[in-house]
Amino acid sequence: MLKSKKVGLFLLAILVVTLIAVCALLYINRANTHTLDVFDSIEPFTLESTTGETYHSDNGKIKLIAFILLNCPDGVCPMTMWDFSLLQDELKQKGWFGEEVELLAITFDPARDDLEALKEYSQYFNADPEGWHFLRGEEEEIAAIADQLRYVYAVREDGSAMHATTMYLLDAKHRIRAYHKMTTPTDEMDKESVLRDIEALVKERK
Repeated sequence: MLKSKKVGLFLLAILVVTLIAVCALLYINRANTHTLDVFDSIEPFTLESTTGETYHSDNGKIKLIAFILLNCPDGVCPMTMWDFSLLQDELKQKGWFGEEVELLAITFDPARDDLEALKEYSQYFNADPEGWHFLRGEEEEIAAIADQLRYVYAVREDGSAMHATTMYLLDAKHRIRAYHKMTTPTDEMDKESVLRDIEALVKERK
């Protein structure tokens, strides 16, 4: 009788330990699963690219979008593009660049930023056109994209400008999945957070 009781207690202990281990694994897996909400969506768009080709956004790729202008008054745009170049390197190392993920730099001052100037600007940052696109369009086209993203900017007649410092991470279905900050004189872009969010979207596609 005593032996049976000991066996029963032993089996119960094994069961308890197993349940604890399973719960711990489930917790760890859940903690390691980084998911993103869906905030909104935008319509596919078509813009001019510095490659000389027409860029079509409806290509099934994840996109990180930053609005820029070449005559950036506060240095935000070139600092952000420098960080884009670092993101480009990271994405290449992971094998996602151009295949899964694109970086988009869209000028909101197309009257002054022509394709030739944008191309020269892109070369300064060693932008690889396989996955990093510098884009322009008519003012109405840019405004339509910005309105859908709720991006605020203004370009005055004298060329001076003001603009928000928000970047947008879109999934393959043009849904806004995350907002990130551009690099500013006082704050660096959180590149680790950007890459973590991109990785979450890449995993969604598997």
